[in-house]
This record gives sequence, structure tokens and C-alpha cells, in this order.
Amino acid sequence: MNNLLTLKKSDTIVLSSSFMLGLAQILLWGGSFFILTILAEPIMKDTGWSQQYVYGSFSLALMVSGLLSPKIGKFIHSLDKNIMLLYAGVVMGVGLITIGLAQNIYFFILGWAIIGIAMSMGLHDALFASLGKKYGMQASQFIIQITLISGFVTTIIWPILTYLVSTYGWRITCFIYAIALIVFIVPIHYLTIYTNGRTESIKNDLNKLEGESISVTSNKSVYYLLLINFTIGSILMTGLYVHLIDILTNKNISLKEAIGISALLGPCQVGVRVLDIIFSKKTPIVTAVISSILVFSGLLILLFSPEISFLGIAFFGFGNGMRSILRGTLPLWIYGSDSYASIMGQLARFPLIAQALTPFIGGLIIQYFDITYFLEFLCGLAVLNILIMFILKKQVFQVRNT
Repeated sequence: MNNLLTLKKSDTIVLSSSFMLGLAQILLWGGSFFILTILAEPIMKDTGWSQQYVYGSFSLALMVSGLLSPKIGKFIHSLDKNIMLLYAGVVMGVGLITIGLAQNIYFFILGWAIIGIAMSMGLHDALFASLGKKYGMQASQFIIQITLISGFVTTIIWPILTYLVSTYGWRITCFIYAIALIVFIVPIHYLTIYTNGRTESIKNDLNKLEGESISVTSNKSVYYLLLINFTIGSILMTGLYVHLIDILTNKNISLKEAIGISALLGPCQVGVRVLDIIFSKKTPIVTAVISSILVFSGLLILLFSPEISFLGIAFFGFGNGMRSILRGTLPLWIYGSDSYASIMGQLARFPLIAQALTPFIGGLIIQYFDITYFLEFLCGLAVLNILIMFILKKQVFQVRNT
């Protein structure tokens, strides 16, 4: 009976903390990755700044985040209390205030550079690293639940931003959102990560589960395979998201139908995260193989069978939804919690840089060839990713069996 009560207490802590951290991630992702979708047009109309400069500023933020992520990971690994995560909302708020005050493009770019710093401090990679250090292997429960909640970011944030922009304008919207970040993120992270201690059941689970992790810190091939997999995954996600409407309309699908089909991505990504909670017994490496196959299947359907493009979007959404979880759970399963924070920082750099460059490179491919060639290019990368995952799976289990 005492064990049951302790388990229920532990589950309650996990659920309540996951819910609060999920809300914090919605605010942080909404104020960085997804805010420009709503603000870009009114910004360009009001200021006359070109699309290249406005969206290029966001690419700069991704570059800054990618370059800083390894340093942030090392800080998280070395600090007893993660002040980086604690103040991520404050830094992002300062970036949005800078953008709202910008009267020239240089100040606007500076604001996005500050947001890039905040992204490296507070988005998934930094959060997962903090959870891994605090809860060890038990952190995978938090990661799955947090990604489920944060998957609703566009559903919640875009309507709010649309209302704020139409009512107050884009500058006041930046100020209001900045205040929300400064007010809410610090207490959420303080209560859930900074002060909340481990329960006895979590400590016991840590002792049991740490022994199941694979000690591959010295195995460089596993690290590089994982890095390539994450980098290709970021390219595939960004490439499809940025050019999806163009891909569909190029297949003689009307704009209205293309928008409707594209809307399936969000529910599919969230839905597969629910399934991952229900069927949580499979190892992350097996999930990673399934994810890569689903992503390739979705792209292949979009390339050769546009009449069932809705199915291609669903497959891609399922695979990418799994990938979002695997960004946190796969390195934890492979490396354990001891070096998890620094590994997460190192693994974040190239995927974020690739994500920043993908829209530009994709645009060049489409400009000098065509949209079909670009989709074929994505399919080729997806095939390569499947091969890498099978090699990684073999390498990991070889290490485990030695």
C-alpha cells in the first residue's frame, strides 16, 4: 500500500510538472519559432523591410541558437541549478521588446539575435537536458508528456497572436507577449525544475533504470550517426513545412485543398505522441527506425501519388511527431543521464544550423531546377536516414552486448 501511494504521488508530480512545463514550452516556442508566421506580413507592410531581411533575421536566430547550444549543454551539466532555463523567458522577452521598438532593420536583427540566445537557453534541447540531469532515465516520461502538450502550440498561440495583431498592431503584440514570457516562465521553471526535488520512487527508478542505459560515450560512430540522423530530420521537417503548399499546388491540387490537407500535420504529430504514451514499452531505437520509415513513406506518396496526398501528410506527421519525442528520449536511452546534458547541447548545433540554411538552399534548388526535384532531394535524404538508423541500431546493440 505504501509503495502504491508513493507511486501515485510520483505520477502526480510527473503529470503536474509536465503540464506546467508544456505550457511554458508553448509560450517559448510561440514567441520564437511560430511568432513570425503571424507577424511577418504586418511587419513588412508597416516598415517596408524585405521578406529576405525579415525571415533572414529568424534564420540568424536559429544560427545563434545552434552555435550556443553546446555551451549551454555544458553549463547545464556543470551547474547544480540551471539558471539558463530559469531566465530563458526573460531573455526572449527582451528580444521581443527590442523587435517591438525597432525603427530600423539592424535593431530588428539584434532582437532576433537575442531571441536566438533565449532559444538555446529554454527550448526543448535545454529543457530535456535539465530534466535528464534532474530525473535521470525517468525524464523520458516528462519528455513524452511535454512534447504532447507543446504540440498544441500553433493551435493555441496563432489565434491569440492573430487577435492581438488585428487589435493592437504588431509592435504592441510583441510587448504583450514579452510581458507574458517574463511573468510566467520564471515561476514555472522555478517551481518545476529549479526547486522541486526527486521523490523516493523516482530515486529508486533511477537506480534501476540507469543500469539499463548503454555506456557508449567513447563510441564516436554512435554519436556521429545520431548527429547525422538528427540533422537530416531537421532538414526534412523544415524543407517540407516551408514548401508544403508549393509542393501540393504543383501536383494540381487547389490552394484551398492544399491548405486543408496541410492542416493534418498538427493533429497527426500530436496523435502519434498519444500513441507513444500508450505503447511505451518499445525501445527508442526501434521507434526511431519506425519514424524514419514513416517520414520516407509520406514523402514518397507526395512524390508519386498526389491523389492520396492526405495519406502522405499523415505518414509524415506521424514520423515527425515521433522524431520530436526521440530528440529527447533517444540520447537519454543511449547515453544515460550522466553525460546527457552536454550530449544534448552538442547534438543540437548542426540540426539548428541546417534548419536555418534549409529554406535558403531549398529556394535555390527550386529556382534552378523545380519543386519536384526538391521533393526528390528530400526523398533521397529520407532513404539515407533509414539506412543510418539501421546502422545505428546495429551499432548500439553491439555495444550493449559487449
